[in-house]
Amino acid sequence: MPKKIVYCSLLLILGFLPVAPVGARVPGLDRKGMEARLREQMVGKVAVLRNFYKEDDLTFDSQGTLVGSSKAGPWTYYARIQVSSIKIINDSLVIKGDRNVVQWELSVSEFKNYTLDEKPVSITIRLEPGSDENSIASAITKVFLTRATRLSDVVPDYWKEILTTERERRADWDAQKAAAMKNVHDLSPDISAPKLLSRAEGIQTSSTPFKDLMPNNLTFSFVVDEEGNVKQLEIEKPVGLGLDDPIAETILRWKWEPARVSGNPVAVLMYAKILFPAEKGHIDPYHTQPCTTLPNFFQC
Repeated sequence: MPKKIVYCSLLLILGFLPVAPVGARVPGLDRKGMEARLREQMVGKVAVLRNFYKEDDLTFDSQGTLVGSSKAGPWTYYARIQVSSIKIINDSLVIKGDRNVVQWELSVSEFKNYTLDEKPVSITIRLEPGSDENSIASAITKVFLTRATRLSDVVPDYWKEILTTERERRADWDAQKAAAMKNVHDLSPDISAPKLLSRAEGIQTSSTPFKDLMPNNLTFSFVVDEEGNVKQLEIEKPVGLGLDDPIAETILRWKWEPARVSGNPVAVLMYAKILFPAEKGHIDPYHTQPCTTLPNFFQC
């Protein structure tokens, strides 16, 4: 069964931008009117980027392609922009706002969001000369998610278990998961446990799910396959604030000596947990000191 997840202000707001009828041309685009309509739809709301770029000053062409370069980061820190202003300047649409990050609240099993007023972001979308309202709306939807594309469609696979909640998509995801887990075993007395050959770097592993979790615990389930590779990694209990993905990527690189039955390798289900240092059990909601007390192995 899917987990009960609530997304606070995770707004996919661009599915209903007012545009002219398809094919209509808007002679001498009413820029002030278009700006006013865009402000009404977007300012004060959270827009979600299709790509989670780390740079705070980003430029895209009208097809949503990044101009220049930027590294991508975790969606929990780099996907969401609280829009504060939007203007059409010459042949560009300029959207400004602040990073809006999410943190998992264990007590209510949901993400809570925080807007970081010290992290301003400027997004410029270059428009084609003579753009009308249709083409401007189209350019926006190539940079930001709409209701037609869910966050679960663009995040790494290890987030899909938590983020796939829509009924039809959930049914497809559960069917894929069941097929992938068909020949995976739980550890039992007749199965020799797999042995980790990589550095754990403070990550605990177990053959059973972890209990009595703290708010700053991050937990996973994963399969060690017959060749000792990690497959089907899933976040069981997230943390957010950009901290989950570096640990997930580390676990995906692990190599194991596989579990065996009568000398033959078999795939088994395993679990992992890490406790992030935090004063009084609470991680800094404004992400001012990410991963500072963890090994440099983790690039948060």
